[in-house]
Amino acid sequence: MLVSKFTADATARDGLHALASPRAKLGWAALEVVVMTLGLVAIGRWVSPDDPLFTRAPIPWTWFAPILVALRYGVLAGLGSMLMVLVAWRLLQGTDPSAAFPVLYFLGGLLLTMVCGEFSGLWRSRIRRLSQANAYLEDRIERVTNRLFMVQRSHDVLEQDLLLQPSTLRQALGDMRARSLAGQLAAPAAAKAFLDFLGVHCQIESAQVLTLTPGAGHGTTLASVGQPVPVQLTDPLVQYALDQRRLAHVQAGFPVHEAATSHLVAAPLVLGTHREQALLVVSRMPFLALHDEALELMAVLCSSFSDAALVSDEVPGLLAHLPNCPVEFAEEASRLDRIACEFKLPSQVVVLTFGDTEHAASQRRLAERRARSPDVVWPYALEDGRERLVTLMPLVGRTAVDGYLHSLATYVAERQGLAPHQADLATLGIQYRVMTLGQAPLAPALVGVLGGTSA
Repeated sequence: MLVSKFTADATARDGLHALASPRAKLGWAALEVVVMTLGLVAIGRWVSPDDPLFTRAPIPWTWFAPILVALRYGVLAGLGSMLMVLVAWRLLQGTDPSAAFPVLYFLGGLLLTMVCGEFSGLWRSRIRRLSQANAYLEDRIERVTNRLFMVQRSHDVLEQDLLLQPSTLRQALGDMRARSLAGQLAAPAAAKAFLDFLGVHCQIESAQVLTLTPGAGHGTTLASVGQPVPVQLTDPLVQYALDQRRLAHVQAGFPVHEAATSHLVAAPLVLGTHREQALLVVSRMPFLALHDEALELMAVLCSSFSDAALVSDEVPGLLAHLPNCPVEFAEEASRLDRIACEFKLPSQVVVLTFGDTEHAASQRRLAERRARSPDVVWPYALEDGRERLVTLMPLVGRTAVDGYLHSLATYVAERQGLAPHQADLATLGIQYRVMTLGQAPLAPALVGVLGGTSA
């Protein structure tokens, strides 16, 4: 902003902008009017003693003084200069009664001076407005440039963070849960992965995960980060977290006035498919990281991580047979399969295979948009260029599936501009299979309906 102001001032000092400069003081202007007018009169007196004002000359050179003054300072300054020329004529003529007053000389000079003064005033106003507009635009450009620089720097930081942390929070947690459910992470490895995950997203400096041994006064450390601090199960914060079965913090619900503790956060965990009881204890965190949002995030992450151990025993087997199956799909399928077996409430799995390689991707996206809100979808591509969409339809029978397939065929045909009689899945190159949950073991049945592939 200061740069713009200096630039505007520098511009105002150059060229015609000097006419609009507010630095022209009244005293300096008056002095310049007097000096310029008297200077030209003196030059005329020296060059032409008989006609110092050039009233009879072809060119009235004395007019240059009021004209230049009017162009520089406006009408009033020009009139003042013309009045001085009139006084000079009277003084130079003396008391000679034969001297006739040059009416046309002074009338022409007065009119020309007034025209030049008006011209000067008009353009000085325009130049002043342009100067202010340019100053504003330069200031605006500078501010926009600064904002653009900050956006560029922010983009660079985000790009660097993305390179260092390529997955989102949800994707990273889902991947860790999937690996744990598939048996790729034992309890110590799962605990270490979870601590590393918390270190990235919650900025913990010292923490550890311990297994809880009934009757023992201390736990066995499975994994730790930073400098570990000894943990006793009799610690007030640990006892409070175990009694409440939720995350406890020294400033969030824990009665810190009752007893002192050496730790900041304690939260119960459930590890692995064997459902081992564990405890997360955080002893050191940056001061600025100790806020409500960080604690809420830590509580949600602990709950989500523990959910992996509370799902059905069929989920790890399903993920082992179908490694690319989303964890959410596997969990929902396991729950609905148990409901179908125990309560005879069927659910359906619809497998759509889009064989038209030219329109397979667009047809699959259309089918995804037609899914109902309770449905869980699992899209993926086959190696031969075809697309596949697996849709889990909770608590519905075959009649609902038939209606879904009919509406899907009509919708896809309409979006592709086909005639109504072509609204048929076979005509569109879409094959489908339907599996009812609860009629066979989940993992083999789902692998079979997918065509024996491991997706």
